[in-house]
Amino acid sequence: MSVSDAMREIQAIKSLIGPYEYYSYEARRALNVLRDLERALERMDKESIKRFINDVANIEELAAPYRGYTFVEEALTHARELLNQLKRIVGE
Repeated sequence: MSVSDAMREIQAIKSLIGPYEYYSYEARRALNVLRDLERALERMDKESIKRFINDVANIEELAAPYRGYTFVEEALTHARELLNQLKRIVGE
């Protein structure tokens, strides 16, 4: 199911960048987006989920200064999969 897959991807990203929340503005911003997205997924609020598709797509921009670090590249792989799952959920 796409929702459980999306939640699994969110957890993977959060576990990778969570330790950096207090050291990096970009990590904190991405984690806040992911927390809000989790709430939208729990409510199955498709309109909110559609808005989060853009936010998830922008995670790659937030990560730009940190590209090359293994954990960042892994988080971006999960973010791309999350984006695919969100598109399935809203039917895009």
